[in-house]
Amino acid sequence: MSRRISDFRPISLITSLYKIIAKVLAGLLIANEIVDEKRRSGEEGVVFKIDFEKAYDHVSWDFLDHVLEMKGFGIRWRKWMRGCLSSVSFAVLVNGNAKGWVKASRGLRQGDPLSPFLFTIVADVLSRMLLKAEERNVLEGFKVGRNRTRVSHLQFADDTIFFSSSREEDMMTLKNVLLVFGHISGLKVNLDKSNIYGINLEQNHLSRLAEMLDCKASGWPILYLGLPLGGNPKTSGFWDPVIERISRRLDGWQKAYLSFGGRITLIQSCLTHMPCYFLSLFKIPASVAAKIERMQRDFLWSGVGEGKRDHLVNWDVCVILSIYGSHSNGWDVNNIVRWSHRCPWKAIALVYQEFSKFTRFVVGNGDRIRFWDDLWWGEQPLGVQYPRLLRVVTDKNAPISSILDKRSWSLSPSGLFTVKSFFLALSQYSESPPIFPTKFVWNAQVPFKVKSFVWLVAHKKVNTNDLLQSRRPYKALSPDIWLWHRLFQSAKMDWVSPRSISDMLSSNFNGFGSSKRGIVLWQNACIALMWVVWRERNARIFEDKARNSEYLWDSICFLTSFWAFCSKVFKGIPLNMLQLDWLAACN
Repeated sequence: MSRRISDFRPISLITSLYKIIAKVLAGLLIANEIVDEKRRSGEEGVVFKIDFEKAYDHVSWDFLDHVLEMKGFGIRWRKWMRGCLSSVSFAVLVNGNAKGWVKASRGLRQGDPLSPFLFTIVADVLSRMLLKAEERNVLEGFKVGRNRTRVSHLQFADDTIFFSSSREEDMMTLKNVLLVFGHISGLKVNLDKSNIYGINLEQNHLSRLAEMLDCKASGWPILYLGLPLGGNPKTSGFWDPVIERISRRLDGWQKAYLSFGGRITLIQSCLTHMPCYFLSLFKIPASVAAKIERMQRDFLWSGVGEGKRDHLVNWDVCVILSIYGSHSNGWDVNNIVRWSHRCPWKAIALVYQEFSKFTRFVVGNGDRIRFWDDLWWGEQPLGVQYPRLLRVVTDKNAPISSILDKRSWSLSPSGLFTVKSFFLALSQYSESPPIFPTKFVWNAQVPFKVKSFVWLVAHKKVNTNDLLQSRRPYKALSPDIWLWHRLFQSAKMDWVSPRSISDMLSSNFNGFGSSKRGIVLWQNACIALMWVVWRERNARIFEDKARNSEYLWDSICFLTSFWAFCSKVFKGIPLNMLQLDWLAACN
């Protein structure tokens, strides 16, 4: 009987999304290992990928009810389930009006949260039929691993892939199993969309097996769960789906009028993440990484369909080396680990030595901790600290054996692992360059397109006339240096002109005090001044319009106050009060 908290074991609740992603990645990793080992063994084998014909729509309700009964579900629960399924009706829209209502007699609802669970129960019957065939030695899967484990199939929802020997008898058994399963469950295989792939198999033999199964004989790679299985990631053609997907997305933005800040946002939120699913299993070649970044770079500076423009800032500066490492390619991590394109798990195991340097055990009951080999006391394993004692120990794998042991990540204050901390440790690069006013620019409480403009200003890369290429760009930006004097006077401060905008933004000077409100307001004021002056400069050149300095100052005051009003630190303070007195609003 439980009397204390220590009598209970904590269990982590994992979200459904995590389970789905983990299941997909695990299935892909296993499938790659199986195919790779079969190829290296030189043994003949067949991979059969099937497609169920309208899988969800053809599930037999009677079969589902029988399976639920055999799995121990009560009659009341099964009646509820039957009622949910049988309540479905369909109609055809004719000129916008529903005509000819039809009651459903089979199938699962698309989008119903119960449907994936019910379909998995039905698909499990196929898995058990295949295992029975293996037990009776009428079907032979692939033998993999040191223990020669037999694997005949992998399933994820309606994505099913079979592994079999190249014997014709096995192919006939597999075909018969699928026919019987389709007859009793309603899930019939669409042979026109099913394909068979050979491993170390002559094409004539593969074609004969395909004819026997009434399907197509195809070449590698297979598209399984959205990733190519059995291809060579070192070749550029392997990554064509990623390149094409990025190109299609860029074509969709061709007619959009995007600011420089808008293009940055799309690159960060969309283009950068498109290759991530492929990168979860395969290492990207340097040439492909360069091509992807070239597409991002061209879109950043030129947009799409706008012709070629100058790239104002070097790409290495744009991606920030402190985040992406010392390579010119942000995707290229050759300096961290060599990745085998044939066997991803070996590459994962290789990096464990580096990974383990930054982990240490938090001692619980000691069952998982090896006394001499694991890092649990001091800065090195005890076997390294006391090698002479280790030599005389008979059981070198002895544990130190209430609370479960756990690992702690030394690079994070919370002790939890983060990809960023591990990457920075491996690339051995500092966290942030000290020479650029990064926080001032990107942490400011202003619209993102304005931040992007100020970033260009700080780099002296704004597209201006020859006057703005002088050594004192703050003067070039302003039609009247009086605006800067007016800003400092509002903070009741005297000032000396800085050498550059970057120097001014990098300084620790806060014109409205060191409080959070003062810092935000000062950032907003400096950025608003540059933004208003830039807009005024463009209006004078391209629209032949000119406004006086008082009008510009009023615009600066309004933008500064409005941006501050929209920020969290000024919550509850009226906009008119902010416009009236900045210093009072900061106190």
